[in-house]
Amino acid sequence: MKKLLSAFLFLFAITTFGQEVKPKEATLEFYGFVRYEAFWDTYKGLNAANEQFFVLPLYAGIDANGEHINQTPTYNFSSMATRLGLRINGPVIFNAKTSANIETDFAGDLGANPAMFRVRQANAVFSWTKSSLLVGQTWHPFWSGKVFPTVGGLNTGCPFQPFNRSPQLRYDYKPNAKFILSAAMVSEFQYKSYGFTRIDAMNPKSMTIDKTDAFTRNAGVPELIANIETNNGGFTLGAGASLKYIKPTLYTVGTESKKYVSDDLVKGLSFVGYTQYVKNMFTIRAKAVVGQNMNHLTIPGGYGVKSVDQATGAMNYTPYNTLTSFINAVYGKKYQVGFFAGYLKNMGTNDALYNFGTSASDPAAVTPGMVPNVASIYRVAPHFAINVSKVRLVFEYELTSAEYGTGKINLADGLYGSSTDVTNHRGQLMLMYSF
Repeated sequence: MKKLLSAFLFLFAITTFGQEVKPKEATLEFYGFVRYEAFWDTYKGLNAANEQFFVLPLYAGIDANGEHINQTPTYNFSSMATRLGLRINGPVIFNAKTSANIETDFAGDLGANPAMFRVRQANAVFSWTKSSLLVGQTWHPFWSGKVFPTVGGLNTGCPFQPFNRSPQLRYDYKPNAKFILSAAMVSEFQYKSYGFTRIDAMNPKSMTIDKTDAFTRNAGVPELIANIETNNGGFTLGAGASLKYIKPTLYTVGTESKKYVSDDLVKGLSFVGYTQYVKNMFTIRAKAVVGQNMNHLTIPGGYGVKSVDQATGAMNYTPYNTLTSFINAVYGKKYQVGFFAGYLKNMGTNDALYNFGTSASDPAAVTPGMVPNVASIYRVAPHFAINVSKVRLVFEYELTSAEYGTGKINLADGLYGSSTDVTNHRGQLMLMYSF
């Protein structure tokens, strides 16, 4: 019996030590932070995430005494931007190093139901020596990699900084260490375009306008983006272009209330340019975007109806042109000071708008989009931060002022002859504990 047991143990030892020790297929790294924000506003705004993500003050008219309806002090405390992520480094597949990223927070559907889980990042990356392929959801290419402003607010400089995460296919080619050439096909998910969800007749009162990702999917063509970037030491310079189509409606209504299939599209062409310089504890960044119908980038604008076929109701469209830009400077490490300044200008439509009104003296237009009646916006936002180990504490003052077109619309360019200025002052405290 002892001999049999000894032989068994000997064979087991040979088998065990003879086995090859295989490396792990993947390594996992959890990361994230707990983020708490307290803020006070003087003017209610167009925002998301329970007013935590502030875009611009929203003009809602004046009362009988001439006072602005939305000019009222408000505050909020929130931790819904708390985030959890997972980085995965995987095996070599197709001769490429593989990795993946999954990231979520509690900001949910930013408008309708903010207090819920949502997907922020969900992508896989295949990396070769001089190229890489990303498949899944991540930042829109106009986010520009690491060239985005450092501020205290959750809006991260929006609407002067394009803000969007979307499902996409992106290919990066790196001929050398200093250049990156990129091409991407991008769809919509949480950040959406505007169109007609219902049309009963060809007049503004019988049209329902809303935003959904169906308008870009119904066009049959994803957003196409190309980008070039150079990096040399602490200096970055980049530029990109985007071509996007949406189909605002599947049908129109003609004479005798008959419906007709609509094939008309809205074409949007946009360009971005950006730069960044980093040296020691100083960073300065600047970006400018000029383009058409960029609502999916959380940039005001949209498009207008420029013609209507009375027999079928078929509509042709003309986009609004928008210029938006920012400059951001930050200095320091443990004690940090920063400044952000942004400017946005609505440059009007390419073509004249169709008059849905009763006469030339009483014009009415149909302009789907994100506050297309905004003429301009500017923001200044200084901040002071303290960074100690895993904790970041930020005090920020943010002044955002918007000029709204009022009165009668000018059909020639979609702008207005008169305007009203509205301004919000936001004081904010942000505490973030990272892990």
